[in-house]
Amino acid sequence: MLSLISHAQSAVTFTYFPPVDFECNNGVTTPGYSVYVVGNLPEIGSWDVTKAVKLTPSAYPTWTGQTKFTLLTEKTSVEWKCIIRSETNPSDVKQWQAGANNQVTTAWSPTPKSIGTF
Repeated sequence: MLSLISHAQSAVTFTYFPPVDFECNNGVTTPGYSVYVVGNLPEIGSWDVTKAVKLTPSAYPTWTGQTKFTLLTEKTSVEWKCIIRSETNPSDVKQWQAGANNQVTTAWSPTPKSIGTF
């Protein structure tokens, strides 16, 4: 949240939802499965795969999407992973991205981009 004082000395408050662009590479899926982002904050599921955010195939097998975060300030750390999950049974996860969590830090501008790979 950003507060400013106008010329009339009254406070003006703006709410900003910092976005992050996510990309998952090598997301090879079968019919009925898609690539999702799941991570440490509520907007990306709080590590609950049933609340993960579905990405869109941009240049298959690359999947992309953007999430806007609330209740964050600039320079908030986001941890996340790519998963391949059933579109109809949210608890059916076929694959998790291996290795350490991906990390990205929110910023006012430009929009940060974070890339994960299966």
